[in-house]
Amino acid sequence: QSAKLPGRPVFNEMLARIERGEAQGIVCWKLDRLARNPVDGGQISWFIQRGIIQHIQTHDRSYRPTDNILMMSVEFGMANQFILDLSANTKRGLNEKVKRGEYPSLAPIGYINNRINKTVVVDKKTAKTVRAAFELYAEGNSRLEDITAFFAKCGVLAECGKPITRDRITYILSNPFYIGLFRYAKELHEGKHEPIVSKKLFD
Repeated sequence: QSAKLPGRPVFNEMLARIERGEAQGIVCWKLDRLARNPVDGGQISWFIQRGIIQHIQTHDRSYRPTDNILMMSVEFGMANQFILDLSANTKRGLNEKVKRGEYPSLAPIGYINNRINKTVVVDKKTAKTVRAAFELYAEGNSRLEDITAFFAKCGVLAECGKPITRDRITYILSNPFYIGLFRYAKELHEGKHEPIVSKKLFD
């Protein structure tokens, strides 16, 4: 489990067992595998200062209560800073993608993610069904449950293989993605992807 956030069950169990005296040391590949957040890093530092942990061994260095404590604090700090920088860079990259009109998430039903050029393209297998579902609902004689049954009849199911739920149908029929727009960070953006339905039909 990622060391980005505190609360890892196995990590906490390990510290509890060490505190009970079942072990006095930790073997890990690198310190940043052990902790990348200030809470877990602080616990490790506190345990080693109190002598509860007598020895941490990585692939290239030893840490003991009287040796390399300063280096350990620096390495934990660097690991945490790496996570903060990574998060900021990822957010910056996503925002740049959105500005270019590129949807930065999983494509909805009717579209697929092209992993080669990182774009969203129309899924010819399901797009016709999605368009037909909009047309059927726009006639005003179908309930959401009827649209669910229509998708199932056409072989378009949820990822789990079961019929699409009523709530998901509501989401599909109100998702502006199908007219060439998309929501991101509570804002509406113009996308580069091809619309499946007209704005008149969507309205």
